[in-house]
Amino acid sequence: MSSKSNITSFIIVAGIIVLVVFSGVLALNLLPNYESNSYYAKTDVISASIESLEYKDNILTIKTKGNAKSFCVKSTRSTPEDNNLCWKNIDNNMATTSIYSNKKYYVWIKDTNNNVSSPTIVNAN
Repeated sequence: MSSKSNITSFIIVAGIIVLVVFSGVLALNLLPNYESNSYYAKTDVISASIESLEYKDNILTIKTKGNAKSFCVKSTRSTPEDNNLCWKNIDNNMATTSIYSNKKYYVWIKDTNNNVSSPTIVNAN
């Protein structure tokens, strides 16, 4: 009977551990992202800006003004490096990209001098 008791105890403890780990992962993914980029210093002035963002049917339309060269859309707030694959070209101050619904995205633009804007938030609902 001791063997059955040990197995039952093991199953209960293992189940609790799995439940705690699952709850932690779930909480990290559901809680708001309070990541801060306050330690980045911005020294260059960007010669482009986002005029409007429109989300409809899983398509994000980005309208810019000024000397916008490219844009980047990510689900994390960390500023993309120059060689990041997320950078896509902007033609005639307009671009579109597919995004998933019910997510939060950050949008950056880069001007012709490779200056990167601060992120603009898009809630795709």
